[in-house]
Amino acid sequence: MKACILGSGRIGRGFITQIMKLNHVDLIFFDVNEEIVSKLNNNSKYIIHVLGHSDQDLVVDNIISYSMKNINKLAECWSQSDFLFTACGGKNMEDLGKTLAAAFKKMYAEKKVHITNIVTCENWIHPAKALRESIINELTEEEKSSFLEHTGIGEAVILCTGTGAPDPTKQVYEMDTWIQDFKYLPMDKKVLKGTIPKWDYVEFVEDFGDLLTQKLYTNNTSCASIAYLGSLLGETYLAEAANNSIIFPLLDNIYNEINQTLILGMGIDAENQYKFSARAKAKYTDVDIVDPVTRIARDPLRKLAPNDRLIGPAQMALSVGVKPKTIALCTAAALFYSNPKDESACQLERMRKEKGISYVLKNICKLKPNEELFKMIINATKELKKNGWLKEEIKW
Repeated sequence: MKACILGSGRIGRGFITQIMKLNHVDLIFFDVNEEIVSKLNNNSKYIIHVLGHSDQDLVVDNIISYSMKNINKLAECWSQSDFLFTACGGKNMEDLGKTLAAAFKKMYAEKKVHITNIVTCENWIHPAKALRESIINELTEEEKSSFLEHTGIGEAVILCTGTGAPDPTKQVYEMDTWIQDFKYLPMDKKVLKGTIPKWDYVEFVEDFGDLLTQKLYTNNTSCASIAYLGSLLGETYLAEAANNSIIFPLLDNIYNEINQTLILGMGIDAENQYKFSARAKAKYTDVDIVDPVTRIARDPLRKLAPNDRLIGPAQMALSVGVKPKTIALCTAAALFYSNPKDESACQLERMRKEKGISYVLKNICKLKPNEELFKMIINATKELKKNGWLKEEIKW
């Protein structure tokens, strides 16, 4: 069996590659970053290091990598593959869709269309829907009909963490990457075409439902909360922040708010959600996972958006009668995230210092001053200041 991995970052060339290699799937990598493409091709191999379990490290060799701009190669490799996995970032689904549409047009013209499945591996709400719409918008009616007949587009949920080198002296090859020891990849079974492969570590879920939203609002909400609070308190790594004597007691509050919100707001089974959040807490407090706070907190403007991991679950909580007091506190911390190497953080800093946090809440979070969540975040900001966690002067 063959597959293409679209996006050669830590999840693409790390976790997804690990799962596929353990199932003896031949892989070809694509990326928009020409430097990554060159490094993969110029280095004969790299190692997927499993954090805390070096005995499970996996050597990846015989690497073939192409630029995503090379439509001819993308079409050729797609025509020979059974699966395509995306690990490009959810916000890039529209652009990726246009690229895949161009490759499909070439396959269609050359009569090389066959049954394949595209699986999105993105931390994003409904990435498969966004990708599908972007692709079919570029196709003629005949091409669209063929695409829908032969191509399944589904989602997978990435629960594994990928990081950079926790200890640079352990890096053997230039493209080495590090991942958590968590070999489990759930995929939406119902949308897939053709024969479903029998892969180890992959669960083809019949009732996939809102699993991706459950993951986003459990894992991503909690780890973002830890990161933004940790940044305020001067922590460098996520696990250090999660185990911080101030933050650790807040974790149960965070997960309790998340759990009640998803159980009441999405009808998720309570036992399932409690187990889901317990795994998340264990993951983020695990000192074997050396993950910089700056990586988790990066791009705060996106993470403060109305449907993302902070405002989204907080609004859902209020809609079902849950008071997201701790999530509001973590959102307030996110408003004051600073990192001179992160352009989004720099934009946020300029915005809050020049126009005030009310402006950010109205224009980035899309909240109105008379809304309860707006008021809760304002009060949470005052609490951060009162506790001495927030040093910056506040422009309201």
